[in-house]
Amino acid sequence: MGEAALSFLCKFGNSEKVQQLLNKDPQLNLNNSKHFGQTPFYVACDNGKIDIVELLLNDDRVDVNRVENCWGFTPFYISCYKGHSEIVKLLLNDNRIDVNKVSNDGWTPFNVACFYGHIDVVKLLLNDDRVDANKTDKYNGQTPFYIACWEGNIEIVKLLLSDERIGDINTATNDGKTPFYSCCEKGHVEIVKLLLNEGDDRIDVNKGRGSGRTPFYISCEKGHSEVVKLLLNDNRIDINRADTDGWTPFHVSCAYNQIEVVKLLLNDERIEVNQSNNYGQTPYWIACYYESLEIVKLLLDDERIDVNKADNEGGCTPFNVICLQGTIQIVEYIIASGKESKIDIELGKEKRNMEKGESFNQKIIIELLESFQKNPNEIRMKLRIKLGFAGRLIHNFLDFIL
Repeated sequence: MGEAALSFLCKFGNSEKVQQLLNKDPQLNLNNSKHFGQTPFYVACDNGKIDIVELLLNDDRVDVNRVENCWGFTPFYISCYKGHSEIVKLLLNDNRIDVNKVSNDGWTPFNVACFYGHIDVVKLLLNDDRVDANKTDKYNGQTPFYIACWEGNIEIVKLLLSDERIGDINTATNDGKTPFYSCCEKGHVEIVKLLLNEGDDRIDVNKGRGSGRTPFYISCEKGHSEVVKLLLNDNRIDINRADTDGWTPFHVSCAYNQIEVVKLLLNDERIEVNQSNNYGQTPYWIACYYESLEIVKLLLDDERIDVNKADNEGGCTPFNVICLQGTIQIVEYIIASGKESKIDIELGKEKRNMEKGESFNQKIIIELLESFQKNPNEIRMKLRIKLGFAGRLIHNFLDFIL
């Protein structure tokens, strides 16, 4: 009964009431952990009761590092987790505290403080030489610096960058992600900017995962256009580096329908817009395969795009692919654009291929292709009017004469 009361007071009471209870029952078990595996000392640390923490620290019977809960959190760990900086300061001054004892998932108190962005706690821990500021977690291999970058805690990232004890800031996780890669993946623009300004000697801006995906690649895949802008303006970035399947950042931007990123890449003359992957597929081929209408429109408007390049698998052209996919709107747009110079050659082939497994959409496409074969100019003009091409032509003409 007295032990349950002690745990209750450590959560809701004050040091005076705790002292009264201790005076009343000197034989009280101060390390009882029947309350969800939490000792009274742990409960006081968890709930920010600094006066009770101080009282219990002065009692030699208290096991200040005792862990009985299912997470493996020590009283010091939970204090860092919750951001109770005054309690952390108090515990750091006690030599009995194990400041690096990890939880069951291998996280240190420093790891968890960086994760939750408790900057005052991080400062206190960095000022203590006993704290291991580089220890990776048990399962993922994440350093405290990686964790701060991943979570977007820029003030903590700044602190760690300025601390000489922080080791290699390019240390990757078990799955090959560097801190810089993680910032690009999450779209943390300000941290990316900060790390880029660290110079060549510290940040490896092109270090990728085992798959060959670089920080620039993942920024394009995720559609973080502001990050992509930053990276395009840095001459160190390898903007055409492909992954192990030969996919470039431009490929993946087209596949994931990242319109703003595709626009940025098309505006950069360094981008190899027709580079094929290991299967002979160009970014335009990929856009057609993934039925990305807006991307197809952007690419058709660019004179550099090779719209007829076939893949290595079966000699499939982008037009073959989009017809077989049965995406009527894109087929119409391609015909209306007049950019598909091999349409006349492909018509018979498309009809034969689609008739093998004809769907409703494919039936409509076959009819469209047959009509186009008979009256190409008439069909193209009808489609241009339907899709708004005619309005664009008039608008451009008026701009020219005015």
